[in-house]
Amino acid sequence: MSGPTISRRAVLAWVAAGAGVSLLTACGMPAPPTAAVPTLPPAAAPTTAANPAAASAAAPAPTTAPAAAVTTTTATSAVSVASKAAGTVTPKTGGTLVWAIGSDIANLDGHLLTSTNYETVFRAYDRLTALDEQGQPQPQLAESWDLSSDAKQLKLSLRKGVQFHTGREFTSEDVKWNILRVRDPKVASGSFVTQSGWFSTMETPDKYTMLATFDAPRPAIFDFFQLLNMVDPVTMQGPDAAMKSVGTGPFVLVEWSQGDHITFAGNKNYWQSGRPYLDGIQTPIIKDPTAMIAQLEGGAIDVADAPLIRDFNRLKTDPKYQGLVNSRDGQHFILAPNTTVAPFDNKVVRQALRFAIDRKRMNDVALLGVGQPKALPWLPGSLAYDEAKSNANGFDLDKAAALLSQAGVSGFEMDLLPLVIFPEIDTYVQIYQSDLAKIGITANILHLDFATWLDLVNNARYHGMYASTLCHTGRTIHLGAASPQRRIACPPRQPEISCQANPRVQPRVHQVTDQGGEDHQHGYNGDDPQKYWVSAALGAPATA
Repeated sequence: MSGPTISRRAVLAWVAAGAGVSLLTACGMPAPPTAAVPTLPPAAAPTTAANPAAASAAAPAPTTAPAAAVTTTTATSAVSVASKAAGTVTPKTGGTLVWAIGSDIANLDGHLLTSTNYETVFRAYDRLTALDEQGQPQPQLAESWDLSSDAKQLKLSLRKGVQFHTGREFTSEDVKWNILRVRDPKVASGSFVTQSGWFSTMETPDKYTMLATFDAPRPAIFDFFQLLNMVDPVTMQGPDAAMKSVGTGPFVLVEWSQGDHITFAGNKNYWQSGRPYLDGIQTPIIKDPTAMIAQLEGGAIDVADAPLIRDFNRLKTDPKYQGLVNSRDGQHFILAPNTTVAPFDNKVVRQALRFAIDRKRMNDVALLGVGQPKALPWLPGSLAYDEAKSNANGFDLDKAAALLSQAGVSGFEMDLLPLVIFPEIDTYVQIYQSDLAKIGITANILHLDFATWLDLVNNARYHGMYASTLCHTGRTIHLGAASPQRRIACPPRQPEISCQANPRVQPRVHQVTDQGGEDHQHGYNGDDPQKYWVSAALGAPATA
């Protein structure tokens, strides 16, 4: 670790905002020249008067956590082991945190949602609002707002004087541009197409005000804002967009050396005075988990993100390290079929596949008991949690075989696409492959590089099921395999757009099935989301 030592309290506060299984040891750049204001498409005239009144919210800037904790990451793994360095209660400023990850990012697009991007690229950005531990929105770039009582109109009042890393002021036109940009399914793998489509109109009467109307009541709009980074339109429309991440966030991208490291420096002009505490973050990319742990124990790195569970269990008992487990973030491992192709477009077949998931064995073997076998995505503390249904569709190969017979489907061949970032997932799919063979299904495990995997999954160009750690929106239905309590400390509510431990259940469940073919037609009526997920064989944490 380079630079002055930072306190253990400061390091852990920063870590609490971000990543998954990690091992931690505790131990600036000036703004570029101002760029021209982007040319933005004009907004359509509003169809209703944008005069929202109810649900007004305004609050001062958060003071309970460092800026980095608000902006670095929003989803990933969940166990960390931190070295116990001496420190005072009051955080010290300065120092460079060396946070190692196990795989490279796909690209630097601030609108791309992947676990590695949450831990890296997100550091350069802020969002409009952030959800607190109660799931209530708190001010970020939007310092206040008015949401109408019918949740169909919204007024955003932006924080004044916020600058992009280029020195250009952040304005309401930038908000509008970002929302419109992600409407294109080709942008950032189509992460936000559905949510962007909620906006019927957007007006920007001045630099610090945006008025919006929605196509329907959208009480979950703040869940969208929680994940939508405000990227710089000038940079994104420039010739070097592919190698830059320019936002308003607490850290400035210095360099991305593909396959080797990513470097960030503290933003000297950050709008939250005194933040970030760190001078910078260095992120080496160490694909060999054994080598990563060796570097941690040798003092070369401060954080080993997503280590093997066996290493976590070993080091958490070492007095030099501290194990951190967040049991409330909603992260889970999933198995998700491509519902656009046969036989996965048949709900009965999906139910059969769900009964073939041995969640307990996956948790015991792959996670060494760190997680909890679960069949639904909601955890205790969520208004959607139902203990009676949390373990529905238990492992039952006889039931799975009977459902396949009922569907008129005999033995078939399919692919399993494990996400390469987490080695535990490979163990999951091997267990699943073995059990599927017992009911006449031949499953081929395909090990793909991250970019190829992302393309196939997000564009629904695979025949079978992918295995991942995230709830994925779009044309797949999640079956739910096994998930860990995410390794390292993460935000209390992972703001996953499609499913997470969050009270706003109906908009999320409906969104997941918006493009789900038969399930959309037979649709979810909002009365019992847990029952619907079980019936439609929707995904979830099989462990939480």
